[in-house]
Amino acid sequence: MKTHDGSLFQIGEVMKILGVTRKTLLVYEDMGLLTPAVKDEDNGFRFYTADNMTQIRSIRSLQALGLSLKEVAAYYYDTENMDAYLHRLLELRAILDRNIQMLQVRSAKPGDLTVHKTVLPRQVCFARRYSCADVSEAAVNLRDTYIAAARTGKMAMTARMFTMRMAQDAQELDLMCCIPVDGSFDGPERMEFAETPALCIYYRGPYEGTSAAIRALTEHVRKNGIETAGPFRSIYLEGPPSRGGRTADYITQVAVPVRA
Repeated sequence: MKTHDGSLFQIGEVMKILGVTRKTLLVYEDMGLLTPAVKDEDNGFRFYTADNMTQIRSIRSLQALGLSLKEVAAYYYDTENMDAYLHRLLELRAILDRNIQMLQVRSAKPGDLTVHKTVLPRQVCFARRYSCADVSEAAVNLRDTYIAAARTGKMAMTARMFTMRMAQDAQELDLMCCIPVDGSFDGPERMEFAETPALCIYYRGPYEGTSAAIRALTEHVRKNGIETAGPFRSIYLEGPPSRGGRTADYITQVAVPVRA
């Protein structure tokens, strides 16, 4: 039941409308995140404004992103450390982006050449270039590059390794093998990539077939008058480590950077 002039809401109404518990609202109040418009100390009745309702929704949205209530409080009231909170939200966005990507990966079907928009992250890589006779030789060179990168002690643990096609011909295996490393790596093999928008296809199947995805992306770019901004990349999402010899289940993100 609404009270006063009808502009305030009882705690029971707030619970029903927003799907929160009384305990949750009291915790928000105890932490200084929420102040009821009216609070009766004798009987515990509380009444809330529409602004209170908006505040509750905002708090719950930040919690859904992964922030703790302590972090939410700091986000609202600590104006001295905004860079730290920005970094935390960017981390959470990166996690969300990875989860979205993996859902897209899992939904990839053999023969599905659907083009997706994506953003390739900023990365520092240990990189070596090879001219390969075939896919088997390319795999050996990628493995050797991985081993060399691992021995620097600077490998990044979560980013995916990839190869770049340096030649215009999709059949020619002039490859740059790139293994993500920590930004502090400063060896001669260091190559840095800026964050960039891209188009991609999640290709499911053996590595020999990725040229079909490259051709499909090339045709999509041509038909739509899109300007590319770098070589095609084959980013290895699922392969021998998790799929063994089941090459039909390998998943490669074939991507091309594009102008924003």
